[in-house]
Amino acid sequence: MPRWSELIDELESTQIRRFFPAEKVLGAIGGIREMKKNVAFDVGAGTGYLTIPLSKIFKKVYAVEISHEMAEKLYEKLKKEGVRNVGIIVSAEPPKIDFKIDLVVFSNTLHEMENPKDYLSWAKRADFVLVAEWKKVHSDFGPPVDKRISLDEILEICRGFEILRSFELPFHYVALLKHKKSI
Repeated sequence: MPRWSELIDELESTQIRRFFPAEKVLGAIGGIREMKKNVAFDVGAGTGYLTIPLSKIFKKVYAVEISHEMAEKLYEKLKKEGVRNVGIIVSAEPPKIDFKIDLVVFSNTLHEMENPKDYLSWAKRADFVLVAEWKKVHSDFGPPVDKRISLDEILEICRGFEILRSFELPFHYVALLKHKKSI
């Protein structure tokens, strides 16, 4: 079981902001005219590193988090910043919902899941999926290489999606996938 307090400190570090800048990651969705900005899900939201910027772009954002401690930290940040359009869902399973999703974001979380296929299959209900994951190369920090998931592996699981945009950061790849039904 991870030590959530250590992860919270790591997620709040300036080092993360340097090599994984939120504005650059979310820049992948900029200028996509056909993307509606109504509902986004941030899966593995942690302390809200991408959730809070997403709340400025989308009418409603749902932050899905497995850790109660992380969710509490996120709640405190939302309250402090006056963000009112974010709902927090504490769950290890994909949420059961019956409404349209415009975007699902997976940021440094798929490699942590026991079965990322479940969440990636669930994400097929959205028109767009944004994946930001560790490159499958050795680095001095981050998850072990054998736990990392390549973009090719993501595409294999997410059949029916194609890459609309992709780019690399020093330790990560970022890919915006579009459901082919939306083309």
